[in-house]
Amino acid sequence: MKFPHALIAGAALASLAGAAAAADGRYELFDGLEAKTGFKAYGYLWVGFSSNDTTTHDQATKGHSNGPIAGPSDEGLQLNALQLVLERNIKSNIVPRFTPLPGPMPQQFSWGLHFEGTYGRNGLPAQMQGIETNWGINETTEGTTAGTNRQNYLSLGQVYGQMYFPVLKGATLQIGRFGSGIGYEAPTNHTYTPNFFYSRSYSFLSSPDQVAGALGSVNLMNGDYGLVMAELGVVQGRQNWQDNNDSKSVIGYLHWRSPDMKYSLDYGFMRGNEQNDPGEHVQAPTARVISPRDQLRQHHSLSAWWRPDQTWALHAEALHGRQDGDGKAGTIDILDGNFYKGGSYTGYNAEVRYRTSPTMQWGLRAETFDDPKGVALFPLSAAKGRFNAVTAGLRYQLTPNVLLRPELRYDWQDKQGALKAFGGGSETQQATVSVDALFYF
Repeated sequence: MKFPHALIAGAALASLAGAAAAADGRYELFDGLEAKTGFKAYGYLWVGFSSNDTTTHDQATKGHSNGPIAGPSDEGLQLNALQLVLERNIKSNIVPRFTPLPGPMPQQFSWGLHFEGTYGRNGLPAQMQGIETNWGINETTEGTTAGTNRQNYLSLGQVYGQMYFPVLKGATLQIGRFGSGIGYEAPTNHTYTPNFFYSRSYSFLSSPDQVAGALGSVNLMNGDYGLVMAELGVVQGRQNWQDNNDSKSVIGYLHWRSPDMKYSLDYGFMRGNEQNDPGEHVQAPTARVISPRDQLRQHHSLSAWWRPDQTWALHAEALHGRQDGDGKAGTIDILDGNFYKGGSYTGYNAEVRYRTSPTMQWGLRAETFDDPKGVALFPLSAAKGRFNAVTAGLRYQLTPNVLLRPELRYDWQDKQGALKAFGGGSETQQATVSVDALFYF
């Protein structure tokens, strides 16, 4: 069964209209649910509009015509997501994958659960091999590449359990399926995420998205020199519920916050063999390499924030990653063929934000991303070269429940190979105008 846009939008808006007002003026689902059960329900409807100066009219009627830009990946109207969340939070001085928290350490054991469902264009990248990829609602017409026909998809973005232990300076254990948290942008657009712009950076596209496994987090320091939290986990691999090579991957993080929480520094990594074993199901696009031998893939991100006051915020990120290939017979990349030798990528991005009123904030982002072997941006692009972009945008809180984000973005590609990245492979530069609306409930 395919869910029409009008039905989805109507259901969400009806929920908004019938919800109860919270103390801060926002509307929430099921007034009093958390007080009675410990669980809370919330979500958002995310819609957008976009257009660029490179595609033809026929190209613009198809999906991913803004590619390799993520977020506003389609031109015209787009249902990015209807996302619903049911969760029970842990009482902790840790937010796993994100930050240590100031204040006293809770002295009681605590447990929590998180269930997250997504329907829309974002349901496609949120799928995990071995789960949603097998659902009938997500099947595409034979001969059609997923995502190119403007089809909406259904996904369980995150499903995990958490436990807090009052040991050391506070520790947690998280088990299930969850976003990797590596890099400063988040796949979701909940109100607490750091996403300022509608579109995402190339760094975001290269970062691991979802993983399935276990993650342990522990606070190491909370004093005059700041707060330090370390995390380490073992997972199946990128977007893998069913392991493709009997080899696990390791993820890890180190987070530092200044005592006043105005400065922050985050390092995250994922490292493990990601090749597909011959004779097994090829888990493309998340694992493009097939080989009888282990082929290591790794990604590292270092991100810094400075928030001197309520007006300014500055951010910078540097990242590096690599997909190994031993160059031997039988080591095959599904795009580059046999005797694959691998490739690395490096990216830098910086962002500045300025608030002019309680409801209005301006932002500017600049980025460069060097991917000479084309290993990082697939499936949104198989183009090789260096990608650059400048994005200017506005974040306007129309009401406590409604957020608008218009933006103007200019991308250009240099040091490219034979394949051009924009305009369906016809251009090396692109200007994009986009605006989205987020309706929170």
